[in-house]
Amino acid sequence: MLHIHFGAGRLGLGLIVPFFQAARTESFIVNRAVSGAKPTGSTALDPQRRNVLLGSNPDGLYIVRQPSDRGDQRHAVRYNGFHTYGEDDIESVIRSVIGSSLRHQDGTVVTASLLAAANYRPVLRALQVLARMRADGSTGPIFLVACENTLSAPELFSDPECGEPVSRDVRRHVTCVHALVDRVCIGLEEGREGPHPVAVVSTEEYGSLKLELNPETERLASQLKGSRIEFTPHVAVEKQLKSWLLNGSHWLLALEAFEASQGNRDLRLSQFLMEKPVRLRFAEKVLAEMSAGILAILRTKPEYAGFVRDVDPEEYLRGSAKAILGRFLSSDDPLSRILARFQAPTSDKPASIQAFTKRFGDRVDDPIAAYSETKGVPPRAAMRSMNSLARLIASGTFIDAA
Repeated sequence: MLHIHFGAGRLGLGLIVPFFQAARTESFIVNRAVSGAKPTGSTALDPQRRNVLLGSNPDGLYIVRQPSDRGDQRHAVRYNGFHTYGEDDIESVIRSVIGSSLRHQDGTVVTASLLAAANYRPVLRALQVLARMRADGSTGPIFLVACENTLSAPELFSDPECGEPVSRDVRRHVTCVHALVDRVCIGLEEGREGPHPVAVVSTEEYGSLKLELNPETERLASQLKGSRIEFTPHVAVEKQLKSWLLNGSHWLLALEAFEASQGNRDLRLSQFLMEKPVRLRFAEKVLAEMSAGILAILRTKPEYAGFVRDVDPEEYLRGSAKAILGRFLSSDDPLSRILARFQAPTSDKPASIQAFTKRFGDRVDDPIAAYSETKGVPPRAAMRSMNSLARLIASGTFIDAA
């Protein structure tokens, strides 16, 4: 099977490309020739230099590095080709990829680790090329996976921000697949492998990529057998649970650490939590409160009935909270990356605070409200972090102006 991935950032290189690899897959990476600013923060490796490293490596590989107290783990990820594209040449790039592929007749899965729907315009144009080929029988089935938890592939076809009309061929021949991605990808830098310079992406050891299992995706599951992809019928629910329990708790703890450290953006959350037992107990309390609120939602909202029927929600949340705390304690993730969106308003971005608080509210408001309704009192630990946010804003302490 042919795998075409849009986006050569930390998540794309650190999770998406390696997890889609199997014995019978090919990996092609495509990226803009000129990259824009990253909402999740810059990296040590300049985007243009990264493109050079990926495009010129004679062995077609880069390195995934996982820092650890036990010593760094490094493994090479090999790919079949790297291409850059401009505003008007994505169609020729995709034709070049197809021309180089030996597996596209088995099917093509197009993935993208792009943060905004507006960035998917070239992806839709690439799908148009593939859909025409599928219509005349010159390539296999086509699947689209949006590898960003705030977007889903089915929604892209109706999102006006994409700015590209979705053709009848694309709607007919492209199967959209819901996904859940989960890995902290910390940094991107230049290193060496043998005699050659290479791109090196640093990640946590944990990684998970789940795709929705249904009759339309059974063929994809078969083609990706042997990869690190997990297929499950509850991707949409698990994506929401991750947003609440992992992402919500992550920001709650990071805001507490940012205020307590008087705006130390280079502080690592793991360092902060392990410095004092009271901080570790605070982290456990935040996760317990969020879990209690989520459990109340799962048991009362009809849209989660299927998940509750198939999965023990208490056991799921208990295991998830324990694993998440372990990840928080073992990761070298700095506050500057965790809170990269917590930026001071400027003339160019006057609504940065509103954008951050909306995204934050999407992650914590529902569990906090459900906890308060169930227990009759608000969650004390979570509200402490909410108060930290208010004080940080009032004092003008932001991640880019600490």
